[in-house]
Amino acid sequence: MPKPISPPSAPLRLALLLYPGCMPAGLFAAADMARAANLRAQATVIDVCWAGVDLQPVPTWQGPTLAPTVALAQAGADAVLVPGLWLSSPDGLQAPLQQLAPVAQALHALPRRTQLWSYCAGVVLAAASGRLRGQSATATWWLRAALEQQFAAVNWRFDEPLVAGPTATTAAGANGYLPLMLHALATRLPPQALTDLQELLMLPRPRTAHPAFAGHDLMTTADADLRRAMLWVQRSPASQLRLPLLATALGLSPRTLARRVQAHTGLSAAHWMRRIKLRQASEALRDTNHPLKRIAEDLGFASEAGLHRAFRHATGQTPLAYRMAHGAR
Repeated sequence: MPKPISPPSAPLRLALLLYPGCMPAGLFAAADMARAANLRAQATVIDVCWAGVDLQPVPTWQGPTLAPTVALAQAGADAVLVPGLWLSSPDGLQAPLQQLAPVAQALHALPRRTQLWSYCAGVVLAAASGRLRGQSATATWWLRAALEQQFAAVNWRFDEPLVAGPTATTAAGANGYLPLMLHALATRLPPQALTDLQELLMLPRPRTAHPAFAGHDLMTTADADLRRAMLWVQRSPASQLRLPLLATALGLSPRTLARRVQAHTGLSAAHWMRRIKLRQASEALRDTNHPLKRIAEDLGFASEAGLHRAFRHATGQTPLAYRMAHGAR
């Protein structure tokens, strides 16, 4: 059994970034999660402040005008949470980037030790700041082509809901603040406290996944080792998934890991790893127009035919039928 996690002696100072046109709902939700974590831990785990480029009131997108309590440069933040902005299409990046150039510059000027957290279209600002250069990142799926073209120096991982790098953590989707906050709290709360927060505060995903992939979601996995395992599986070629390799990466014995996977998912470790890769394939089918051969190559399956057979066995649908049923319209 993993040892209980003791809250760090010093709280993490989190700056919630306000900028013109930002969508503030995620910031309020993140503040609520931080407050609930502090109450559950009976200690200050995350110290929240509201920051802006300066102290001028900030008009949010179709919402209230909010006043920062501190300028970003003086916030002394350990991490800065960058919310999304409203974009109606991937073709509309240039105008907001020009208007928000001072925000990108302020993010760029932060000390390198400052963690940058961003989600949804807020990742656009993080990329524009240069803080994602040379790092892995994810973002909202429909911005994929535009971001890959404009910010080619970023190692984009659009098939992952959350990507944590050395100085930046990014999440996909308008509710991306949830995995961001859960990722941060996982190292600061005992497992049961984190589970309590998930059960009380988490929202459902906007789209229903196929029953074959239910439970194979980073956001709904409370066990820290299994979250690390999921990321390892997502980033490894399907043809090279082996329980001993995964156990070594986690610093566990294969027997211990197999028992933990079985206890939490009801599946064997091999079956669980295959389902995670097939879930990635399902998201690529749903969110991109890539042919099955390209998806098989990207995810490291031995062959297109092998992916086709495995996908049909797991879902009862061919990949083409799945794309027609669940793909973006």
